[in-house]
Amino acid sequence: MRADDSDATVRFPCAWCGLGVTAPAGVAKVKGRCPHCGAVQDVPRPATPPPEPYALIEEPPAPAVAAPTPTPVPARVVRGSKGFWRSLLHESAGRESVLAAEISALLLLSVADLMTTYHLMRTHPKFYESNPVAQFFFARWNIAGMAVFKFSVIAFVVVVGEVVERRRPGLGRFVILTGCLASMVVVVHGLRLAFGEFAAE
Repeated sequence: MRADDSDATVRFPCAWCGLGVTAPAGVAKVKGRCPHCGAVQDVPRPATPPPEPYALIEEPPAPAVAAPTPTPVPARVVRGSKGFWRSLLHESAGRESVLAAEISALLLLSVADLMTTYHLMRTHPKFYESNPVAQFFFARWNIAGMAVFKFSVIAFVVVVGEVVERRRPGLGRFVILTGCLASMVVVVHGLRLAFGEFAAE
């Protein structure tokens, strides 16, 4: 009987007598003789278990990388002069005044200027308003027209001073103080004329 070098054995029933036969098992085909009846027959190859399928090892999914959020590019807004001044006024409208003391002084000096001018023009006919625009309003609507004109100018100066002061600190205060100085000069000049006229009388 031919046998492989392997030490493994295989037991199978004899095809002639049915008794059990033990024979070495090998890879190659071997012949075995039954010890009971002497019949020579092929030794069946032991059943080889099917190879285990390779386990499919799934790789863990790569962590999702969030796409970078694009930085929004601010749109360039081209504003005309009208839109620029509107934005400035809208921005300044909801804030408290930063030049309250200077504006109060300007208003008081403007009232003093108006009263002095009206007094001179009412009591002394030889005096007249040197500003032609103010003279136009006075000739048409008397002191009421002059008051509207003067305080419209003051309101414009105040608005410009407040807006400019928020953009460029110090410059708006300079504008208001310049208006105060101009009003003070006019008041002092009017008082000198009034008292000089009284002294002449």
